[in-house]
Amino acid sequence: MFTRIPRRLPVCVLAGVLALGGGPAAAQDSAAGFYRGKTIQAVIGYPPGSTFELYLRLFTQHMTRHVPGQPNIIIQHMPGAGSLKATGYLATVAARDGLTIGMPNPVNTIEPLIDPERSKFDPRQFNWLGSLNSEISTCGIWNKAIKTVDDLRTKPVAMGATGPSAGSAVDAKVLAAVLGLNFKLVTGYPGLTEVRLASNRGEVDGYCGLLVSSIKTDTADDYKSGRMTVAIQMGLKKHDEFPNVPNAFDLVTKEEDRQLFRLIFGPWTYGRPLLAPPGVPADRVAALRNAVKATLDDPQFRAEANKINLEIQPAAPGAIEKVLADIYATPQPVLERARDLLGVKNR
Repeated sequence: MFTRIPRRLPVCVLAGVLALGGGPAAAQDSAAGFYRGKTIQAVIGYPPGSTFELYLRLFTQHMTRHVPGQPNIIIQHMPGAGSLKATGYLATVAARDGLTIGMPNPVNTIEPLIDPERSKFDPRQFNWLGSLNSEISTCGIWNKAIKTVDDLRTKPVAMGATGPSAGSAVDAKVLAAVLGLNFKLVTGYPGLTEVRLASNRGEVDGYCGLLVSSIKTDTADDYKSGRMTVAIQMGLKKHDEFPNVPNAFDLVTKEEDRQLFRLIFGPWTYGRPLLAPPGVPADRVAALRNAVKATLDDPQFRAEANKINLEIQPAAPGAIEKVLADIYATPQPVLERARDLLGVKNR
């Protein structure tokens, strides 16, 4: 079927019509031609065995059917600094051709605000593709003598963590300072899997940054048996399945404390984010975003996620961009306080 172009259409408009071709259909064909026979690398900032990998691996197994041209998708592990190494790679090094995507720890997106000398990238420039789940972070405790917030205040608690900028470390530092918790931070574990194993061995008492989705998958047996206790949760609202676990937001009364908590814990609202590097051609970004949405709506993917009790509460690219914009509007005094608490000024 041919489109009839009026004889007197201005030259500039005519050029635009010819350039656009079939509009979205032409863009889809262009993306299909590019992706056919290619391989997409999906970068993750943790070693094998993390819940991030569980989400990414299951999702990409289905996503490949929805990307035009049906390319292969392989997982590339790039552990280091609590996923910050992978996030920096995606921001500044990865090829901008649409053949690299990633699932960073969302906490990494506030690192340029907290420590701009260490993290020279702007997460608002990423091409956000969507998020698979809106998360709520918690602190899980394996020491049976420690169960309540009062215990966290009155008893010494060894909390494991990965890198100093990782969520497991940041959460513990901020909670300890604002709520007066008696935490001793033990860092250096390569991933949260290792922190969890250390907690089970009694090497540390537990860790913060334990997401509700991880409780349902990685620590379900420990939680159900009472071997592990969820002492506190940190969400803009309580998780529906943990109504009796105290929420950090309910334990503070000052607005500046709430602003600090929103800065630190807000990124978990896009808790399993997918992105492409800055500068990827628009037609390929559109193809990847459409593929992410189609996969999230895919009954096969949903059935498999449900089978392994994997939470799926999606966020669209625009929703991620809005939360990021709000976070990057955090008042300067709150940022300075965060830097003090996290020791950035002393480096």
